[in-house]
Amino acid sequence: MGSISIKTATEKKKNKRQSLLHTREASLIIVILIVIIAMSILKTEAFLSLNNFEAMFNGMVFDLFTAAGLTLALILWGIDLSVGSVLALTSVITAMALRAGVSIPISICLGLGTSVACGAINGYLISRFKIAPFIVTLAMYSIARGAAVVLTSGYYLSGLPDGFVALGRGTVLSVPIPVLAAVIILAALGILMKKHNFFHQMYFVGNNPKASELSGINTRAVIMTGYIISSLLAGVAAIFMSSRLAMGFSGFGLLAEQRAIAAAVIGGASFSGGEGSIQGAVLGVFLLALINNGFVLLNGSPNWQQAVSGIILLVAVGVDAYRSSKRRKG
Repeated sequence: MGSISIKTATEKKKNKRQSLLHTREASLIIVILIVIIAMSILKTEAFLSLNNFEAMFNGMVFDLFTAAGLTLALILWGIDLSVGSVLALTSVITAMALRAGVSIPISICLGLGTSVACGAINGYLISRFKIAPFIVTLAMYSIARGAAVVLTSGYYLSGLPDGFVALGRGTVLSVPIPVLAAVIILAALGILMKKHNFFHQMYFVGNNPKASELSGINTRAVIMTGYIISSLLAGVAAIFMSSRLAMGFSGFGLLAEQRAIAAAVIGGASFSGGEGSIQGAVLGVFLLALINNGFVLLNGSPNWQQAVSGIILLVAVGVDAYRSSKRRKG
């Protein structure tokens, strides 16, 4: 009996290792390593320099928040096309409050409160009235961006206090504050998605909303929470972006949705719902940042960067469609 139990435990560990090797995250890590090796060979000094990696991490930190938020929407069998516009509106509200003499903590709360309100409206309309997420968030995309433009007339809102600017430009133990915040917030969210029952219910709701509701899950609360967090994370990105650039601007977050969707889908999220992870989204953002960084180092024309991003998004959506088709046949 003892030898059988030991053998069973060994087989379980072996199967677990094999399953880990076949996860989307493992595949992404391999692809990332290949890209790093290729870039090291092609542009050794420029690519491997500390300044290059520091600039890359500082640039991708905002996409980390939006991609993580959009991953939640995709898990819920939805989408959030408003993250870039919510980012812009949060930036504008925060900057306006700061310029009016409101204290830094209250200004940040007003900005983040705006993002939460946008997410709550999205979640309420989707969960209560069953309106398609594409329609609701597309409308919020226009409303938030339009409000940001009207409030600023398209101008930059500069002259923000030094204490606020220090949030985006300061460091803790040589680690930039926005990067440190992203690590802490996304690690906590990743743990909640895996360990906390309420957050884990997002996968059940995304797989089958009707069955989830019949089983006793409060699907409205779960959907509301998902969209609120998505907008809130976009708001956090806005705070750090405004702080780092020392301004509020209605043009912040342009094409953020495109990059977030690409990163989330590359990271394992599916348009069919019920799939995805925060760590996958992080790896997706990192891979896209590596590709864009390599594009710049290899002297690629800036005019082609947007086209390359579109191609990557198309490939990611194609892979997701293939995975979904294969799963249905299986």
